Amino acid sequence: MRLDESEAWQRVADAEHGVLGTLHAERGVDLVPVVYAIAEEHTIFIPVDTVKPKATTRLQRVENIRNDPRCTLLVEHYDNDWSRLWWVRINGEGSEAVLEDLDRFLPLLADRYPPYSDPTSIAGGIVIRPLEITGWAAG
Repeated sequence: MRLDESEAWQRVADAEHGVLGTLHAERGVDLVPVVYAIAEEHTIFIPVDTVKPKATTRLQRVENIRNDPRCTLLVEHYDNDWSRLWWVRINGEGSEAVLEDLDRFLPLLADRYPPYSDPTSIAGGIVIRPLEITGWAAG
């Protein structure tokens, strides 16, 4: 069954992670698992952190957004009981986060994910302005 907008946003708010899709100029779609926070007007923030090991904080997903702001966040739930399956897809426009974004989203991230309670845990991020949300649930 198709989810109404309110139910779709509630599922995204309750979920712990999603998959971000951005567009790479040569490869096409790049997918990566992400965590996120949601602020007013359903603005989504996806952090670039220093908590998890990585070679650099200059991530390809940020470069992809710089080159083409179109992006998708997919949040889903799988269960062997297929009556519990659901997904929500948010299509939007992304931009690289600026300092004001970090100040605005850090408390929301720290609330959802304790490792982000240290302000130095966030090196940057992506802000997504949603343009469309769709969702489906089995039951």
